[in-house]
Amino acid sequence: MSTVLFVDDVPAITSALKRRLRQEPFRMLEARSAHDALDVVAREPVDVIVSDEVMPGMSGTELLRHLYRTRPDIVGIVLTGQPSVDAAVRAINEGHVYRFLTKPCDPLDLAAAIREALRDRDVLVETRKRMRERAAEVA
Repeated sequence: MSTVLFVDDVPAITSALKRRLRQEPFRMLEARSAHDALDVVAREPVDVIVSDEVMPGMSGTELLRHLYRTRPDIVGIVLTGQPSVDAAVRAINEGHVYRFLTKPCDPLDLAAAIREALRDRDVLVETRKRMRERAAEVA
C-alpha cells in the first residue's frame, strides 16, 4: 500500500484532507512542519508528500528540494493559499514538485493528483530498476 504524508502547520487542514480522502487506497500520515516531515520520512516509507508551501522554519519547496537530494523517489505536491507564478516556478524548478495546487483544493482534484503521482512514481522506480539491471549486465 502506498503512503502519502500531509504536511501543514495548521492541524485542521491535514485532518480535513485525511477525512475527505479516507476512501482512497493509500495510507495517510501527517506532520505539523517540514522538520517533522523529515523525521517521519526517516522512520516510514513515504511515496508522496502533499505539503503546504508557507510554513514557519522551512517552506514546502525547501522541504521537497532537500528530500529530492536524498529521496528522489518521493513525489511532491505543493498546496498553497498564496499562489503566485514565482512560487510555482520556484517549486517546480527547485523542489522538483509534481503538482502545484491552490487552497482550497477540491478533494477530488487532490485525490486525482495523488493517484497520478503514484502511477508516475511507479513507472520511474521501475525504469530506474531496469537501468541498473542493464548497467550490471554490461559491467
